Amino acid sequence: MKATYFDGQTARHQPVDIIVSQEGIWFSGDGIAGRLWSLSGLHPIDPPSPGQPFRLTHDKHPGERLILADEAPVQQLLGFAPHLAKGYLPGSHFMQVAKWMLGGIAVLAAAGYIIFTVLPSWAAQVLPESWKQRAGEQVEKSVIGDAKTCTAPAGVAAFNKLLTRLGKDHPDLATARVTVYDMDLLNAFAAPGGRVIFTRKILAEASTPDEIAAVLAHELGHVASHHPEEQLVRVAGLQILLSAFSGSGSDTLGNLAGLAAIFRYSREAETEADAFAVESLQKNAIDPMAFKSFFEKLLKLEGRNSEAAKTTALDRVGNIFSTHPDTRLRIDAIKPLPADVKAEPSLSAEEWAALQAICGTAKEL
Repeated sequence: MKATYFDGQTARHQPVDIIVSQEGIWFSGDGIAGRLWSLSGLHPIDPPSPGQPFRLTHDKHPGERLILADEAPVQQLLGFAPHLAKGYLPGSHFMQVAKWMLGGIAVLAAAGYIIFTVLPSWAAQVLPESWKQRAGEQVEKSVIGDAKTCTAPAGVAAFNKLLTRLGKDHPDLATARVTVYDMDLLNAFAAPGGRVIFTRKILAEASTPDEIAAVLAHELGHVASHHPEEQLVRVAGLQILLSAFSGSGSDTLGNLAGLAAIFRYSREAETEADAFAVESLQKNAIDPMAFKSFFEKLLKLEGRNSEAAKTTALDRVGNIFSTHPDTRLRIDAIKPLPADVKAEPSLSAEEWAALQAICGTAKEL
């Protein structure tokens, strides 16, 4: 009777002659001296199935395989060792399989740690600027939709003044820019490529330019720390893992634009942005208490409007504090300027009026 033998070291298969007995399977072939695999050490790689080859391995020869293609020796073998028909695995092989599984889990966990913790911070620093801009554009369009851009020149100039003042000591903010959209939705967020997005309503709800300066400083904190790019890298890594398991690929960057929810930052990222904002406000003699007062106002507005609000892509981005249960602690951590520092208005009355009227003229994206 014939079978096929694999040595477990190479991909080469070799035909062998076999004899099935109560002692086990004896086999030999060209270059293979006669060997006996005892019945007690045999186990099936998969259960026997009529018309299908029966693959076997042995406790004492891990990695090696015998494949019985003919039905006669299979039935003869099952007569001597009926436990093989049930796909029985001896205890040692259970342990071997368990080790393989645990090893796979460990590898997956290590890959996950690298992809979601180590890689994003590093990759965000080295991504080409062209990639950041392309990603930022797609994310921005995916969450803004067909909203109009607010472009009143005096309002744009006022916002640029705030941006220059808050970012002057940070080279990473040299390419940052702010865009206001004519949307009746209270929100502001940062996107890849130094993009900061404000809505008309957030300007309307602010009582002073210092409150808008505080919100802008917070979003610039995300930009300076590369949080938007880090989140994109995390999602790209997740998509790679999913593709590896599913065996299918996709247009990663295109799908990233549709995953606006990734910009709900972690507590650590929000804390970094908070710290950046307070430091920037203090350095520029802008009262940090405006930061506190506006976010308290946001909390009240969110509670009042949460049930009636229409869910949009921009809602999924989340407002500044939307996903964080420690909001009150973060607000309480904001401290005023030192007693010897006199606060200076972030904008003049005329500039503030112009900023609030920035959506007086708008054009299509």
